[in-house]
Amino acid sequence: MTSLKRFFHPSNRRRNTVIGVLLALVFIFFLFDRIIMPLYTRQGSEHPIPSLMGLTVAEAKARADSAGFRIVEETPKLGSHVPEGTIIEQHPFAESLAKSGRTIRVIPAMGAKPNVTPDVVGLDLRDAQLQCRNAGLSSGDSDVRYRFSERAPKGTVVAQEPRAGETLKPGSAVKLTISMGPQPAHFYVPYLMEKPLNDARTILREAGLKLGKIVRKETDLYPSNTVIAQSPKSGDEVESGAAIDVVVAVPMPKTEEKEAD
Repeated sequence: MTSLKRFFHPSNRRRNTVIGVLLALVFIFFLFDRIIMPLYTRQGSEHPIPSLMGLTVAEAKARADSAGFRIVEETPKLGSHVPEGTIIEQHPFAESLAKSGRTIRVIPAMGAKPNVTPDVVGLDLRDAQLQCRNAGLSSGDSDVRYRFSERAPKGTVVAQEPRAGETLKPGSAVKLTISMGPQPAHFYVPYLMEKPLNDARTILREAGLKLGKIVRKETDLYPSNTVIAQSPKSGDEVESGAAIDVVVAVPMPKTEEKEAD
């Protein structure tokens, strides 16, 4: 009886209340830490984030879902040599640890940058070809044509195909037409003797003529691939675009010396 009176004594009741509150707080903390939080974070364990690189957005979503994560698609970026819609970045990175339910931010490729034909009319040939290459297009010697022009300075682009502003596939060819200046009143055959064949072709083109038949002749008297004869001869007057035939030197075949018996 005495012990009960001591337990219910006012001073003891206050102490017992404090102890009860402390025990309740400990119990609540244990319950929150061991039961509630794990349920909220799906057991609270961390898992490696899967690699989503190279997948489509749909494939990435399926893989993330199966691993217990979710994805958020962000603004696409330019990706060279990567199909449009393919994942090129993810955050957090693959294999880093995160709790289930974590959001993975993914960035898909928006495909190759469109190649727009530059405006090269009025430029000289070298600058025009350089601009085409810088635009991801091509323009080689086989894509170049020449014509007389009364207005465009000699050596500048007077026309291009396709026109400026058109969208092309990467590496597409841009054909250029180069001015040869005003058309002369008379056309005379230039001197081609001992000129390398490529130089002779250029000289004829600039004169408003073209290379005709090419005959190759074996000789050791002239450097290989040089003109050793032409028809018509230099100085003759011809029509515009006339073909000039040439004979070109080629080396004599080597003969093995017979060993003396």
